[in-house]
Amino acid sequence: MNLFSSITEESFSYLVNDFGFSEPVATDGSWKTTFLYINDHMGIEVELNYKDMDAFIYIMKLESGKLPKKGEEPVKSHMEDLLNVQRTKSNGDQTTIEQFEKGISKKSELLKHNIRDLMKENKVLLN
Repeated sequence: MNLFSSITEESFSYLVNDFGFSEPVATDGSWKTTFLYINDHMGIEVELNYKDMDAFIYIMKLESGKLPKKGEEPVKSHMEDLLNVQRTKSNGDQTTIEQFEKGISKKSELLKHNIRDLMKENKVLLN
């Protein structure tokens, strides 16, 4: 596990500890690592994009409490779009390690501050 993965799991641990989400399923891909958290009502995907040196949080709609079948793309939305706040952008390859870490923490705090509303309004926001 790399430094950014450790920071991400620590920053988003409240999803598991306080809101009943599953332990994250981490997937490494080309230029990114994703962490998928699921509870009975929604999925949250945290993407660490190493090419852009940015973190993205997606809120996913579940079908009957589950992600869509393999091969089908889940309906997902950027957290900032659902909250009606402007998406922050990194400086791409000019982003320092410290800025990347700070960006992960800021997005975690934004989600933590709004998670109850997102969970309550999930069906409305994603339909």
